Amino acid sequence: MKTRKELKEQAKTALRGNWPWAVGVLLVPTLALSLVFGILLGVIDLVWKAATADFTASSNIVLIFIVMAFLMLVLFTFFASIGIGTGATYAYLELIRGRKQSFREAATYAFKEQRFDSIFGVVLMTVIYSLLWTILLIVPGFMKAMAYSQGLFILKDDMEADKGITTTSAITKSKLMMEGHKKDYFLLCLSFLGWALIPLALCGGAVALLLNHQNGWASLCLILYMLGLYILVVYQATTQAAFYQDLLAQEQSKEIAELEDKLAHAKVEADEAMADYNDRIAERKADKKKAHDEKMAKKLKAKQEREDKRREKVAQKRQEREEKEAKNPKKKAKKTAKAKDVAKKSSDTKTTDKSAKESTKAKSKAKKVSQKVDQPADKTKESEAEKTKETAKKPETKGTKSNHSSSKKPKSKSKKKKGKKPFYKEVAKKGAKHGKGR
Repeated sequence: MKTRKELKEQAKTALRGNWPWAVGVLLVPTLALSLVFGILLGVIDLVWKAATADFTASSNIVLIFIVMAFLMLVLFTFFASIGIGTGATYAYLELIRGRKQSFREAATYAFKEQRFDSIFGVVLMTVIYSLLWTILLIVPGFMKAMAYSQGLFILKDDMEADKGITTTSAITKSKLMMEGHKKDYFLLCLSFLGWALIPLALCGGAVALLLNHQNGWASLCLILYMLGLYILVVYQATTQAAFYQDLLAQEQSKEIAELEDKLAHAKVEADEAMADYNDRIAERKADKKKAHDEKMAKKLKAKQEREDKRREKVAQKRQEREEKEAKNPKKKAKKTAKAKDVAKKSSDTKTTDKSAKESTKAKSKAKKVSQKVDQPADKTKESEAEKTKETAKKPETKGTKSNHSSSKKPKSKSKKKKGKKPFYKEVAKKGAKHGKGR
């Protein structure tokens, strides 16, 4: 929390170079309101004098209307002064925040967007609560007035944030915000009493000069009094706005700290919930695994029991068969003889299969050898066929006899060759005989 000196320095730095504007924001609307009030009051006074000069029965009604008009004028001036003062206070708060409003915006801020109802409600409730506490005891009344002092500032921020705050909630929030700071605010207000003595001295001087019929000096003192009073009000209102801004910064830091604590607490709760969730999942998995193992164990047990029953049945049947065979030994001898015959047949088939395989192997070897021998013979045949083609292509130079003689020669050769057996056939026959011998 800033000290009183720091708050006043902050207000002075904000007002430095802006004193005419700051005084004008409050003075100009006030002068305009005073002018309107004076004109209307003069009109009412003239009507009152005219009505009382010629007093008749109908003049009673006129007097009633004059009184009602005067009361309406007083109420209008009261409400307008509340709006003008609140707008100036909000303008000083914006100046502390680094924004400078225009005269028109500051003077009409409270009367736009239906803000005046909420502003008047906060002012009225603050006055009522303070008076009620003051009736009981004076000191508690002052302390409650200090507690409700930030209601207008809170209302402004909440209205601009569209939070829909009410008058009572603004006062309640001000009371909570001022907890532990009422003494600081009270001392801050008391620190302006010394500055308030200057306007009071000027006011007293103006009254004294009027009594001595020195109207010129009296009017000068009155002007200085008004100017000093407005300067003091501007200075005090700006310092109070700085006090609220400091409180708001502290509240925001508290809210941030509370939010961080809530987030940390929520994180811990989330971690605990996640741990519980993981534990439940692990338990479910363990239960499922246990149930599956029990089911498989039951299946294996049932399968083992079925297998044992089957073996018992097989053993029982075997025993019954052996008992029957023991009673009939002839049947047993026949079965053993059949078994021996089957064994002999299987051995014979195995030997025949082996000999057949060996013969097929020998035949395949002989074929391979014959193919190798046939290759050169085929080559000789091809060469003879080529020679005959060449002789056929040569031109016929000799007579027809030579042609007949040349054509007959290969026939005689072929006849001679038919009489002889080729050597590769003999080799193939020998190989076949050799395979049979084996």
